[in-house]
Amino acid sequence: MMRTVREEGVPAGERHVDDPAIADMACEGHLPQGFGSADTVEALAGWRALGLVTSSDLVKRSLARATALRQRGSSAFTRIWTEQATASAAWEDSLVAAGTLPPSLLAGLPIAIKDNCDARGDITQAGSPALSHAAPAVRDATCVARLRSAGAVIIGKTNMSEFAFANTGENREFGTPRNPCAPDRLVGGSSSGSAASVAEGSVVAALGTDTGGSIRGPAALCGLVGFKPSEGRVPGQGVTPLSTTFDTIGPIARSIESCAIIDAVLTDAPWRLLSELPLRGLSFGVPTNVVLDDLDPEVAADFNATLKYLSDAGATVLEFSWPEIEPGVWRDAYPVISHSETYAVHGRLVEECLADFDAEVARIILSGASVSARDRSEALNLRESMVNASHDRMARFHAVLMPTVPILAPRISDLANEDQAKRIEFLIGRNNEIANFFDCCAATMPCQAQDQLPVGLLVIAKNGEDRRVLSMAKAIEIAIREMRNL
Repeated sequence: MMRTVREEGVPAGERHVDDPAIADMACEGHLPQGFGSADTVEALAGWRALGLVTSSDLVKRSLARATALRQRGSSAFTRIWTEQATASAAWEDSLVAAGTLPPSLLAGLPIAIKDNCDARGDITQAGSPALSHAAPAVRDATCVARLRSAGAVIIGKTNMSEFAFANTGENREFGTPRNPCAPDRLVGGSSSGSAASVAEGSVVAALGTDTGGSIRGPAALCGLVGFKPSEGRVPGQGVTPLSTTFDTIGPIARSIESCAIIDAVLTDAPWRLLSELPLRGLSFGVPTNVVLDDLDPEVAADFNATLKYLSDAGATVLEFSWPEIEPGVWRDAYPVISHSETYAVHGRLVEECLADFDAEVARIILSGASVSARDRSEALNLRESMVNASHDRMARFHAVLMPTVPILAPRISDLANEDQAKRIEFLIGRNNEIANFFDCCAATMPCQAQDQLPVGLLVIAKNGEDRRVLSMAKAIEIAIREMRNL
């Protein structure tokens, strides 16, 4: 049975909807207005700078939408912090009234954070009942602290797969979020609630984590933009780890520029508008092996149409073979590294509270106990050699393109069949995991035909090329928009 959202550990005053206006809006027969595709970070920051909207306006709208959807069964959020968010919005508006320059374009905008990120005074549950009685965090995670310093108004925490394991986004304890684009279908995981909260219009953007596609999979299946930064680009202090080697922290939003704005905040760097790159002269590689296998017809059609348009617009699109990504060696090394690291952090908790864990999650974590230090060292050395070979192979292109997820968002009912569930779990992660194992940064953006289920296009480059990936992704995003408007 699904548990109702816990309220223990919520900061004082955050347990109920205290603002009568928000409560009234949430209880009205119609659903309060949410944020749509045009409500990007850059657009709303512009409206706020012109004095056409206040932070309080935006946050009240966000809280009303999130509360109403939660009352109607949405499991996108595990916490909604009404009083805290309302006060933060009022503070941001008072700074504007006093003539204070906003610290970032995020200032005053409502966003959400994944529930594996520490927020001072709140329990970090990481999607698991095993942490229901953990002590509240004494300080914000570094990424959360940077969002607050930038003036972002955090609405609450979002649901996720238990300990960030399931690519499907399934969570039997707190509910499996439904895809706002098609409520009978999955969001994907593990940043399921973060993607759902943006796609359902409750927030402008959300924070996710990505160890094997956990930002990009849900973003793609929900028709959103997601960015997985390079390893180590965003500090992981205060974020419940899955794998200290592969974990990354990044945004889910409605545009590439929005992701770049949030990335600048998370990396504590000055924001600069992304370079306007012309497609003519850019060279994109498309692997012919593995990533194009088992594509749904709709995914294949949208991907091929996008490649053709990019080529027609002057980009060079070249097919190539990428032997390192063939199944086998790297897929054997991946869990050796990640499961041993997960066990080192969470193994004792699983052994002591086994009954509180999903059986499959417990099995995976405990499997790390059998990994020796030698096994892990050999796997890391193997990874290094394969990464070097892959980066050399990618060097002939400005970026590599592939479908983010080879299938359309699966139906939630498909998880009832064990074989189907395993296939879905594998396929949602298959292409995305390449960027994690082979030490790349990557951005996904929607490329589907109008009024069709979402399909994501993945843009990948090697570690450290984050700004270049975002700039190229923005150029592609503009081209896709032009193509779809023809």
